[in-house]
Amino acid sequence: MPQEKGSVRSLGKALELLELLNRSRVPMTLQALSQASGYPKSTIHSLLATLRSYGCIRQESDGRYYLGTKLFEWGCGVSAAWEITRCARPHLERLAQQTQYTALLSCVEGSDIVVIDQRVSGTGIQVASEIGGRTPLHATSQGKLLLSQLPDATVRYLMNGQGMDPFTPHTIVDLATLTEELERIRQWGYAIENGEYKIGLRSVSAPVFDREGQMRYTLTVVGLFRHVASGEFEEAVDMVCAAAGSLSRELGYHA
Repeated sequence: MPQEKGSVRSLGKALELLELLNRSRVPMTLQALSQASGYPKSTIHSLLATLRSYGCIRQESDGRYYLGTKLFEWGCGVSAAWEITRCARPHLERLAQQTQYTALLSCVEGSDIVVIDQRVSGTGIQVASEIGGRTPLHATSQGKLLLSQLPDATVRYLMNGQGMDPFTPHTIVDLATLTEELERIRQWGYAIENGEYKIGLRSVSAPVFDREGQMRYTLTVVGLFRHVASGEFEEAVDMVCAAAGSLSRELGYHA
C-alpha cells in the first residue's frame, strides 16, 4: 500500500497487518503474514508485539494471531457516535416488522459497501448479515446501487480489477449485462437482487442521500421472497424507497 506524504511508515505497516487479519477471518501465522505483506518476520514480530500490548490483536497457543477485542470496543464507540445509526434504527425496525424479513443499513466507503446495522424479523426464517462485512458490488442490490451512481468508465475499471465471480447461476458475470442492469436502476431509483449472491434470497435497496445530495448509505430488505414480481416483493420495494427517502430528509437532503 503506497505511503502518503507525512505518514508514519511503522504505523502504516501495523494498520496493514490489521487489515490482513481482518480479511483472513481466521488466525494467521507469522509466516503467512510475512508472505501476504512482504515484510520481514522480524519487522512483523515487533509490530505485532506493540499491537498485542494495546489489545488490538491476540495470539493463540499455537502462535497464530487474530484480531483483539480492543478493536471491537473502538468500533462500538464509532458506531455509537454515528448520527446515521440513531436516525436509521427506527426505519430498520419498522421495515423488519412490516416485511417480516431482514432490514440492513449499509455505508458507502469509496468503492465498497459495508453493512453497519441490521434488524432481523422475529418471525419466520431469519437472514442475518455480517456487520462490517463488505458486499460484492455486482451480485447484491446494495452493490449494484452504488455502481449505478458511478460513470460507466469507473464501473469498467472496478469490475476489471475486482472481477465478477459467479456466486450463483443467476449472478451477472459479464459487463454488458451489468451495464444494462445499472441503466435500469438509474431509471427506477432502486436496485434489486434476484438470487444473484445466495440461492433463494432476494433483496431491494434504495439510496440514502446526505445534505449535499451524495449517496452515503443504502437501506435494504432481504429475505426469502417467492419472486421479484410478487405482490409481497413489490410492497417491500415501496416500503424501502419510502424509508430511504424519509431518512435522506432527516439527514438534510432536499430533492
